[in-house]
Amino acid sequence: MTKTVYGFLYQTALLAVGSALCALAVKGILLPQGFLSRGLTGVALLLYHVHPIVSVGALYLLLNIPLFVGGWRFVSRRFVWYSLWGMALYSLMLSVVTFRLDLQDKMLGAVIAGALCGTGSALVLRSYGSTGGAEILYVMMYKAFSMTLGTASLILNGALLAVAAALFPIENVLYTLVCVVVSAQVTDAVFHGFAKRQAALIMSERWKEIADDLTKTHRIGITLIHGRGGYQATERTILYSVVSRKHVSCLKKAVLDQDPGAFITFLAADDVTHVEVGNQPPW
Repeated sequence: MTKTVYGFLYQTALLAVGSALCALAVKGILLPQGFLSRGLTGVALLLYHVHPIVSVGALYLLLNIPLFVGGWRFVSRRFVWYSLWGMALYSLMLSVVTFRLDLQDKMLGAVIAGALCGTGSALVLRSYGSTGGAEILYVMMYKAFSMTLGTASLILNGALLAVAAALFPIENVLYTLVCVVVSAQVTDAVFHGFAKRQAALIMSERWKEIADDLTKTHRIGITLIHGRGGYQATERTILYSVVSRKHVSCLKKAVLDQDPGAFITFLAADDVTHVEVGNQPPW
């Protein structure tokens, strides 16, 4: 029970802090500077501008319905429940946050707002849910096409701003585009930065001692790969392991302690699926 409560509080903290950062960007910079809305809110505003049949709030709710249905079907039920909770927290933050950052330079405002939105979105999406809206679509695109969240955001918001350019002042559209680009870059940097993995290839004559030390002392999993040298055609055993970036220095030290002449190379492992060392998001 304690573990369950702790897990819920941790997920809530991610959703709350991320929502607070996004709300600060919206209430503190985007609205005062007159920038356009992004994501599903921007879509609702565009539809309302073209056909003001129902309110923006009603349009936003109607647009969310198919996304939540898609999240239920293609992501998980847990993701949908936490997204509903995240939407409630985000709405609360929008009501609570009243801080306004008075900036004379609109470009500076666009960059700061993008950084805040990107960081907030990344924190939210490291949880079990989202804040609803377009973030659900980003997650579905990630799962379906392995598209990064920042790229999905850039595609959706870029298309939205392309339409908005015909309806709103082009200067505001371009400043909003700067915000969107910065937000996409920061989202990917923060989101994937929390879960970097490195694949290590180790070649040494003392591979048995190294393998024993890594597995028994440091609890690092190792796979043995049998190879052959290209010049002398001698048989070699190569050690292969995937570790988080924080364990790279430990692995290096452990190997070099056993064999100072060992050959070690590290490769980027951006997408790793595994219970213990995987860096897949928790949805």
